[in-house]
Amino acid sequence: MKKISEQVYYIPNPANIGVVKDGEKSAILIDSGLDDDTGKKVLKLLEENGLFPKAIINTHSHADHCGGNRYIKEKTGARIYAPEVESAIIQFPSLEPLYLFSGASPLKDLQNKFLMAQPSDVDYVIKRDERKLKFDKVELGIVPLPGHAPNQVGVEVDEVLFCADSLFSEDVLRRHKIPFYADIDRTKETLRFLRNSQYKFYVPSHAEPRGSLTELVDANLEAIDGVEKYLLEGFHGRKSTQQVLKDMCDHYQIDMKGIQQYYLMNTVAMAYLSSLHERGKLKVEVKDNSLFWEKL
Repeated sequence: MKKISEQVYYIPNPANIGVVKDGEKSAILIDSGLDDDTGKKVLKLLEENGLFPKAIINTHSHADHCGGNRYIKEKTGARIYAPEVESAIIQFPSLEPLYLFSGASPLKDLQNKFLMAQPSDVDYVIKRDERKLKFDKVELGIVPLPGHAPNQVGVEVDEVLFCADSLFSEDVLRRHKIPFYADIDRTKETLRFLRNSQYKFYVPSHAEPRGSLTELVDANLEAIDGVEKYLLEGFHGRKSTQQVLKDMCDHYQIDMKGIQQYYLMNTVAMAYLSSLHERGKLKVEVKDNSLFWEKL
């Protein structure tokens, strides 16, 4: 556990986990990691520090943020909090591969622990307009950070913001080139909010904690702008969705390594196409039994 303030800590992890003390012996977790193994490690760390988890707040429903829920809840009885929409997927993880596969019964390749966390009951659904959660000794702020997931939230305490997957490290941007965002316009709004925010410390899930997000926000916005610029400049005539996806991956030298990556990248491509269409940059039509996009 890395100390940030007297009552705020984080556990370095592939998806960083927050720990907020609520009194001397109780703790509130912010996310729970990918699976039972992460849950075991978290409980061991808390025990070593004389803490017992009373609650888990999930920032969103992706498996690497809620996969430890079930184990921790079974061992401790911790109450689970999650935002609307995200709470449904946490309770019914099969919804994740279902929507990636257009609502049809998904392929087995999409039914794995990286897309389907172990199901866990959500004890408290955080409403869209809810901005505070009160516990015995501490009050946490709920900060909307949509874009990466439909109703992703951040958690604020002691001027520290746990900002989930609202942005990614420079290393992730270099390696993956096109990070996963489900809604491009809301992602941009979230990034602009973060750039103008005045928290003293930030803990992204997939980047090193830091005192300022300005450079990281700009790097993420630059990556998004680059994809949009490429897509618009690359449109000559009509393109099917499949052709857009292939051209985009070829341009960024992304070699999709299986069905899971294909469907994740397909969702990202659709997010960009949807955004450009809504802003009047692209038109869409069905012709010859195919969906085509064309630049306006």
